[in-house]
Amino acid sequence: MGDTVDQPSRCPRIDRDGELGCDPYRIMDLLSDDDARAVFLYVEEPATVSDISEALDLPQSTAYRKVEELHEAGLLSQLNERSRTGTPGHYVRAMDHVSVTYDEPLRIECTCNGRLLYCEP
Repeated sequence: MGDTVDQPSRCPRIDRDGELGCDPYRIMDLLSDDDARAVFLYVEEPATVSDISEALDLPQSTAYRKVEELHEAGLLSQLNERSRTGTPGHYVRAMDHVSVTYDEPLRIECTCNGRLLYCEP
């Protein structure tokens, strides 16, 4: 077997319109925010916003806001919708690994389901 290194491919989210497109500056801002980064790191296993709030000692409103921002940026996946019977939504990391390169241009690289992806402005 050869020592081949998988080359990252461009993130498919980059071409989406609106807030769900890959935005390296937004991802960098979120991962620079202590609360958002703590939420991202905490949800290695599925968790509700209440779980996150309690575990990280965050006000529930802050936990909801950070979860929503991370979800919109593509860093968290929502596993289920809140049900009418009150079952809360659960969130988990959408990426296995995220790294930021501050060289020009700014570049975000991530591993998602074993696939290497990147996005640049």
